[in-house]
Amino acid sequence: MDCPLCHATNIQQLRGYWESLPAESPHRGKYAPPDAPDIQPWIALLAIGAGIWLLVTGAILIGLLVAVAGLVWGAFMAGQQRKFEADLATYNASTICLARYHIF
Repeated sequence: MDCPLCHATNIQQLRGYWESLPAESPHRGKYAPPDAPDIQPWIALLAIGAGIWLLVTGAILIGLLVAVAGLVWGAFMAGQQRKFEADLATYNASTICLARYHIF
């Protein structure tokens, strides 16, 4: 397989190239896989539970607001996780031209 930009034959899977780099390499940070998001679903679950508790105890408006905030936060975190998984799949499918260091 040739590089589509410069037609060089020295290409490699990006993940394999990154894993083979020594720790002191300046390319180690540049070609690293995407960072996993800091997902904490217990915060959203806690907010939903607190909202339900507030609903049951009589604070209807505040309970609804807290429960909806927990749902929105949970949806936001799920979106972050889906974006990370898509970025990681793209990263794992990428190749790098070692002649000119471009990724395709």
